[in-house]
Amino acid sequence: MYEAREQEDILAELQEASTTPASKIEGTFENDVLASSSIEFAKTEVELEELCKISFAETSYGDYLSLRAEEHGVIRKSAVAATGELQIKGTAGAIVPRGSLFSTDTGMMFSTSTDCTLGTEGTVTVSAIAVLPGKSGNVVAGTIKKIPISIAGVQSVLNTEDFSGGFDEESDDELLQRLLLHVRTPATSGNANHYKEWALSVSGVKAAKVQPLWNGNGTVRVLVLDENLNPAGTDLLKQVQTYIDANRPIGATVTVAAPTTQNIDISLSVSVHAGYMDSYKADIQSAIQSYLTDLAFDATQVSIAQIGKIVLDTDAVDDYDSLMLNGGSKNVKVETSSIPRVGKLKVSTIG
Repeated sequence: MYEAREQEDILAELQEASTTPASKIEGTFENDVLASSSIEFAKTEVELEELCKISFAETSYGDYLSLRAEEHGVIRKSAVAATGELQIKGTAGAIVPRGSLFSTDTGMMFSTSTDCTLGTEGTVTVSAIAVLPGKSGNVVAGTIKKIPISIAGVQSVLNTEDFSGGFDEESDDELLQRLLLHVRTPATSGNANHYKEWALSVSGVKAAKVQPLWNGNGTVRVLVLDENLNPAGTDLLKQVQTYIDANRPIGATVTVAAPTTQNIDISLSVSVHAGYMDSYKADIQSAIQSYLTDLAFDATQVSIAQIGKIVLDTDAVDDYDSLMLNGGSKNVKVETSSIPRVGKLKVSTIG
């Protein structure tokens, strides 16, 4: 890999290559001329090093990585705005135009998707979308309650349910992994790799698992996880189904679904570090759940040894005993169409 030379090294080379008998010590005319030139050469060296990096996918970044990926037909997934419904109250018959703005206390803005009119009881429910795309628009129920720009006849607004479906733009690492998947596992003629690529091309999809011939000849099932590695929601599944149907070979029957969750019941006794008596159970559950979530579709079994290691790695635990998974002291097999999750967690203290 090309490495930029330091300005001092370039200056030394220029001085060595100079054949004039004039003095080259600092402060002389020749030294000043060569030094100023070496500074500009050093800038070019840095640019050459960066140019070398962006030429190769594994060291590229940003827009340059997007361009490298696009050469292979892999397009960076754009951010997606969260959607949901708003309940608006006010004067009966008041009109709320499409694009009316409402917000949370923190200033997150949401825009109505259609024109609507308050009914005889002075209420109406309308669909809305976050103004800024990304996960930040996934706000919980009861948080959209401000009217930043007054609307005639409108007195209050509230989201009675969570807004969801917002996803951030695909990161460099995620794009690189999809690009490497494309070039290293060729997708042709509707093979399993092809279906996986199609699913991963949809914004909001983090992982996918393809099950060929899952229900007989000509059938394919694609299991999908969202950006948080949770089973994909209805809207995301529809988007994946639509995209695959537009690209799949004629005659294939494709089912896009979310995997089921397989609960792993865990029981153990632990020796707790001082200062963690109030939080050790939550710390253990969080650590184990994070591990199981990251396994995603790679899990064929949940290792009891790995669970024990994770428990020991938490700051709250000094030692553990009597660890059991689903009532036994062996690894637990994960079903083909499932992802593991923490079920019942029973933790007691030693001594």
